[in-house]
Amino acid sequence: MFVEPRDREEEGFLKSLFRFIKHFFIIVGMGTTVMFVMLGVALNKVAHYTPPMLPDNMVLTYTFKSGLLEKVANPSLSQPLFVPATTFHEVIDDLAAAAKDKRVKGFVARLQDIDMTPAQLQELRDALAAFRASGKFASVFAEELGGEGSGIGDYYLAAAFGQIWLQPVGSVSVNGISIEVPFLKDVMEKAGVEAQFVHKGIYKSAPESLTETGMSAPHREMMTGLVNDLSGQIIDGIAADRKMTAEVVRGIINGAPYSDSEALQLKLVDKTGYYDQMLDEAKAKAGKDAKTVRLLDYSLVADEMQPDKGMAALAGKMLHKGGASGRQPKIALIIGDGEIVSYKGNPHGGFGGPGMSADKIVEAFDDAEEDKDVAAVVFRIDSPGGSPAAAESIRRAIMRVQQKGLPVIVSMGGYAASGGYWIATPADKIVAEPASITGSIGVFGGKIVLAQLWKKLGVNWEGVSVGDHARMWSANTAFSPQERARFDSMLDSVYEAFIARVMEGRKMTRAQVLAVAEGRVWTGRQAKEKGLVDELGGLDKAVALAKAAAKLPPGEEIPVERFPAPKSPLEMFVELATEGVSVMPVININAGDVLRGMNAEMEILKAPALQLR
Repeated sequence: MFVEPRDREEEGFLKSLFRFIKHFFIIVGMGTTVMFVMLGVALNKVAHYTPPMLPDNMVLTYTFKSGLLEKVANPSLSQPLFVPATTFHEVIDDLAAAAKDKRVKGFVARLQDIDMTPAQLQELRDALAAFRASGKFASVFAEELGGEGSGIGDYYLAAAFGQIWLQPVGSVSVNGISIEVPFLKDVMEKAGVEAQFVHKGIYKSAPESLTETGMSAPHREMMTGLVNDLSGQIIDGIAADRKMTAEVVRGIINGAPYSDSEALQLKLVDKTGYYDQMLDEAKAKAGKDAKTVRLLDYSLVADEMQPDKGMAALAGKMLHKGGASGRQPKIALIIGDGEIVSYKGNPHGGFGGPGMSADKIVEAFDDAEEDKDVAAVVFRIDSPGGSPAAAESIRRAIMRVQQKGLPVIVSMGGYAASGGYWIATPADKIVAEPASITGSIGVFGGKIVLAQLWKKLGVNWEGVSVGDHARMWSANTAFSPQERARFDSMLDSVYEAFIARVMEGRKMTRAQVLAVAEGRVWTGRQAKEKGLVDELGGLDKAVALAKAAAKLPPGEEIPVERFPAPKSPLEMFVELATEGVSVMPVININAGDVLRGMNAEMEILKAPALQLR
């Protein structure tokens, strides 16, 4: 039979298409089968899990590496579904529980390239101080502190331990604090890209990375003030821990880095040796038959959970401790971290996912209000800001809860700046660590214009529109004078609203707010002096203030329960199956570790945007 060439091409295409569809469904089917098999195996293990008995004499161990999340993250390919990452607050809680446990004699830790904000380091240091104050020892080991980068943050945490071990040939690089900001205006102009941004507040410097060739005078003034205050806090902390004067520590910093022998001579470390040697010494110090137990394992069974509590109890323990039972007063803990967006899955959610979705936070406040056992709410904020509209939705949710008689206490994490401060304003009390980054009462917004880039590339855009400002948000045209005036007016409106909300929440006059506004960023210690923060401390301080505001007995153990409740393994599996796995790469322009994510971390091609950052 003779087949036309066209028919043969169509037949070949159809065969190829059929093979693709068949292979696609085979792969999908195999993947789904594997996932369900893994789910069944994991659930079976959990259902038949019997917690091991803890020894009567033990030393807890933990490795600090990378960062610690404020809350359990969404399922991702980088984190096993049934082994969620340990959160920052779990480590704090576990150390607090171990301080009261007579079976625990000490705590030994390893530091491996930690990535935490100064405020987190301070909260961990407070937890370690409380642990040691209970009469237990704490030792830390590091192969090196800083390596080829500044290890001042690593050493700041290490200094809170009673004993510091450094591996032979390791170095101590306590080189101080620096902030470096990239300025891309020249290279963008060479590429034919123009940044058109407007900001309200002379210190609102986030857009400067795209619009200037260097720091403006206000920007430099603000950064200098931050670096000086943060470095002063760190130096004072190290001096107190190592029984030195601040002047001596400053001299050591100016002479860094140091070899292992130099660090030992300067009393920056107590011993040089290896991790196994430190463990052996710790067990000997703990006494006869002492065993080492990982902090995570201790966390799972420290409350002597009985086997008959079954899978649900273990799942809850694995995901987050807490969850009160019975009719008794409790504190609701709501955690909001990341860039503030309107809803989960918002395409303008910023780097690395949706961030703090207003709809989820509002739902959590609504649930807390409906729970008759909730006596007060602690709202933990760790955010550089975001959408004004989303921030206003969260602010309204807080005020509704307060109108029902529930006090709300804000606990600031690493940073609660701009939009992060907006949502803190209605709180009954605001608590921050001395090194928390906050304030930044201002607003900016704008767009990237690609007209010259297209011209260089030979791309011609044409279109039709109705409305004088229909192309206002287009990246292909610059703002017209009229469009820029309208946008400037919008920013004025948001800035005035921000000032009004600070005046209302903090009981300040307009003049008082303007004196600390203009987009200026403050440390928590500076913010307290300026009246933007009430108390210095961590989450435990916020919980104590919440108990006091709710008129609960100060000496009574009051459970703290997460809202929304942590997901069970099955719920996490369903979420994984329906919403997908987070594998999006993160691209950012970072102003430096100290202001991570706050000052210059922005999406180059995101337009339009009003940003409280």
